[in-house]
Amino acid sequence: MIHKLFKRKELIQTNKQYSIKIVAIVFLLGLASQSARAFEWTSSDIQLLHGNDFKLGDKERTTITVEHANGWQYGSNFFFADIVDRNDIGVEVYAEVYSYLSVNKISGHDWSFGVIKDISLMGGLNISNKPENGNFKAYLLGLNFEIAAPLFDYLQISVSAYKDDNISHKYGTQITPVWSVPFELAELKFKFRGFTDFNIGNTNAAGIFSILSQPQLLFDVGDLAGLKSDKVYIGTEYQHWHNKYGVKGVDEHVVQAMIIGFF
Repeated sequence: MIHKLFKRKELIQTNKQYSIKIVAIVFLLGLASQSARAFEWTSSDIQLLHGNDFKLGDKERTTITVEHANGWQYGSNFFFADIVDRNDIGVEVYAEVYSYLSVNKISGHDWSFGVIKDISLMGGLNISNKPENGNFKAYLLGLNFEIAAPLFDYLQISVSAYKDDNISHKYGTQITPVWSVPFELAELKFKFRGFTDFNIGNTNAAGIFSILSQPQLLFDVGDLAGLKSDKVYIGTEYQHWHNKYGVKGVDEHVVQAMIIGFF
């Protein structure tokens, strides 16, 4: 009987992992099925970051981050992946994938009002290869609001239901502003960009409020070196966690050196 129960548990875990793989494969196939000409715009970058004083694990870490975003006929897509070779748990890969369906694009009409330029239905998947005995997975479904802000490259705020795959029958709420502001000082070009996740309710096992913020201050060294502007930046990323991973009282403050290249 006990043997059968273990087999059943293994089967359930295998089915969950298989379902996640199917979702990821379907999303990637959807992207691949759209030819390059189908995209209205694309933006990709690769980042190298290094910092110390991290909490819950290795204090010093080097991270490679890959980001990609694109716009198409009915909306946009975005994903990023963080890759960290850690001494305590090995290579950790964490990724987030989002798709947006634009009300303006689907309807063919401009439904903007006030400072709201567009509203999109948003679906997301957050996934990691750790912990090994039960990989982290979370699902998001909500609305994304594109804000009209003349000084910004972009300013968006999303509000979504958040479901951690390891927390049964409970949902939380995630509110995320995302921004990018270009500016100049003494003819030198800079960019201030980043995001903040406000997690409310059952977004973690403890059900406590948490914040993750990662603002970046970047200097356009490509422009200074006579190369193409808006291609190569150096700068810093400040990572702030309040109640990291939902662990009450674990607050993290890390300044990371970084270099980023756009292509």
